[in-house]
Amino acid sequence: MKNNWTDKDLIKLSILKNFRSIDFLNIVKNYDDFNTFIESKLSHQLFTQDLINNKNDIDDKASIQLDKLEEHNSKLVSIWNNEYPELLRKISSPPLLLYVKGKLHNDKTAIAMVGTRKSSNYGKLTAERFAEFFARNNIVVVSGLAYGIDTISHLATVKAGGITYAILPSAIDTISPNTSIKNAISIVESGGALISEYRFGSNANLATFPQRNRIIAGISIATIVVECGIKSGSLITAKIASSESRDVFAVPGNINSQKSEGTNKLIKDNLAIIALSPEDICDELGLVKLIKENINSKIINFSDKDEERIYNILNFEPIHIDDLAELTSLPLSDLSGKLLMLEFKGLVKQIPGKLYLRNNQ
Repeated sequence: MKNNWTDKDLIKLSILKNFRSIDFLNIVKNYDDFNTFIESKLSHQLFTQDLINNKNDIDDKASIQLDKLEEHNSKLVSIWNNEYPELLRKISSPPLLLYVKGKLHNDKTAIAMVGTRKSSNYGKLTAERFAEFFARNNIVVVSGLAYGIDTISHLATVKAGGITYAILPSAIDTISPNTSIKNAISIVESGGALISEYRFGSNANLATFPQRNRIIAGISIATIVVECGIKSGSLITAKIASSESRDVFAVPGNINSQKSEGTNKLIKDNLAIIALSPEDICDELGLVKLIKENINSKIINFSDKDEERIYNILNFEPIHIDDLAELTSLPLSDLSGKLLMLEFKGLVKQIPGKLYLRNNQ
């Protein structure tokens, strides 16, 4: 990009018209700055004279965007900027301007996790397990801040001390509902980022969601569909990832559950690699050396033999406390105390219905 093109010039060009990426790139390449372009022969061919004469209005609108960037402690990252994610730069139609609140970590590997808004207990637990594993192994978790699998993935990453990106279908200042705003704040405060290609004041609509999905897939080395139905928007993300030659994984689910029809079909049609564990995914992506080093450093030492026995019996499938009492031959009062201690240590998790499972380690 020529040095004379400022952030304000780029915003003005984006306000002037929703150019195709290739047209936007060519204008910036062939003209010294916005004013040179607006006075050019090409500009007069593309726009009416009234629009060309309305430069002051466009300038004012761009100034508002710059003010909003400062107000929301955000920045504009153009495709010509060194901070722009390299993987995203390589897709067929990359967003030329990104509005970013938070920090981009271009030195880290990013993996997308997507799925249904109405997740089952199985989907929730699986998303938490995968996201926490990636977080502990220095992998950025990417998702779309929607209800269900997206939010579960974001929050599990934050809880595990990892980095997550929320790719928005709206502007940074028009996130809704309030719960999503709260989650967005947590993502930024934990060192992650909110990323949008939409100017401040832009609301989400039916067209912006698939556009958002191409960024989710494009910024990531791979996409995991955790749980989704046959008509889920997550399948759009998977399709985009595949079209950009990125790996797609799907977690198999209950064959009788509508919430797993989409993921099971991806696997059946050979459109996704079966994802049985986060370790399998890292092995497939060539990240196994990093993972093995982390696993070897996570040795759990037990001082209480009963706690160790309980932990070894538990897995990632919930077990009712009555069944656990039968398996351990411990009185319920003793078992409850041991389980409570394991919860305090972060080794065991309780879910509604007096069900217990091993926490992600």
